[in-house]
Amino acid sequence: MIIAKFYGNVCPNFVSTQSVVYKGHGHRTVTRTDDSSKETALLLFNDNKYKTVDSGRACPWRAVDCRALIGRNLLNVGNLNQMPAGVSWGQYAKTMTIFFLSSILGSSLVSAYYRPLDQFKSSSGTDAIQKAIDPSTESGSACFKPFQLIPLPDGLAANHLAEVGLHADLGFWKAAELSSKPGLILIRNAFTSLGQYFWVQTCMKSFPTLPHRSNLGGASVLGKVGTELVNNAELCAKLRWITFGYHHDWDSKVYSNQERSLIPRELVQLSRIIAGRVGYADYEPEATIINYYNGKTTMSGHVDTSERNLDAPLISVSLGQTAIFLIGTSKPSDPPEALVLRSGDIVVMSGPSRVAFHALPRVICNVRYSKRAFQEEQQQQDDTFELVEEIDPLIVGYMNAHRINLNIRQVD
Repeated sequence: MIIAKFYGNVCPNFVSTQSVVYKGHGHRTVTRTDDSSKETALLLFNDNKYKTVDSGRACPWRAVDCRALIGRNLLNVGNLNQMPAGVSWGQYAKTMTIFFLSSILGSSLVSAYYRPLDQFKSSSGTDAIQKAIDPSTESGSACFKPFQLIPLPDGLAANHLAEVGLHADLGFWKAAELSSKPGLILIRNAFTSLGQYFWVQTCMKSFPTLPHRSNLGGASVLGKVGTELVNNAELCAKLRWITFGYHHDWDSKVYSNQERSLIPRELVQLSRIIAGRVGYADYEPEATIINYYNGKTTMSGHVDTSERNLDAPLISVSLGQTAIFLIGTSKPSDPPEALVLRSGDIVVMSGPSRVAFHALPRVICNVRYSKRAFQEEQQQQDDTFELVEEIDPLIVGYMNAHRINLNIRQVD
């Protein structure tokens, strides 16, 4: 049996202002509201099944290995006296002991042992970065080994890179592979600063108006505000994800040919360039999830195995504020490494890392963007090509308080 702690906005439907009921592993119902004062939810379930309240998705780190625990502000959990089927009395007693200790004394006394993710949730931004591998430092870079990027094919001109915000001069691109996690490739400095702004603007102005699915209910919701989404503070605060291509089913984790839309051209172009540079010339982007994080949003531990082709890499692009990224292995019992990801960083999960458990326990708002800085770079653009016509202060403001993640996958 496991007691699991879930932070606000981990589940897509948690943005609802109404109470949401989730079914556990056949024997628990958890009620969750979007009240920010109630950050945690409780679920008791069989240790062998790893099911969570997060729409039934797999829970990668079990409590015995000490990644999960209950916190304060408990919600309505139902009957705690009934022991679930298949759980031993020893497991039940141990779980209840943790539950009562943490509910009375607070989670801080046991979180260091039971959930390493809490180290980053509770730490200051500076401390969280110091606890993680920071590739921008000498000690952090020592954890990586060089990775040789492949030159672009002859048919791909420099303007193709500029069109998607990438440095046309490939000498700017820096790539390395995390030594302890084979297949985890980090590409830094591939995007121009203006290119990063371009993608945030596109994610806030263009993508919400296209055929998609989102946590806000779909195109019928966002389509009404169109490019004015960025002017709607309430919707901006609630927006958590948008999907293109094969739409991710948060419940079944199965892709369906009937649930599919076109992936925007610029996303296709971007992903093919990145994949080609790491050795996947035939990469075909077929599913995209765009995640929108505020300073308190987290992503629970999980592994992405819904795709039928697990040999093709998963491509992830960070934009906006800094994040702590945890990457483990295919075994939930193996401890993860913590990486600092900054705006413009590209993570390619390939090989063994393609099926590794990973999570995002912390977003750190430590970067200050300014309209003037973007305008100065804008003035230096080649007159023959204009990536961004005008710098929108609302987009700059969004970047100062949020992180956006572009997650691109090949399904077949």
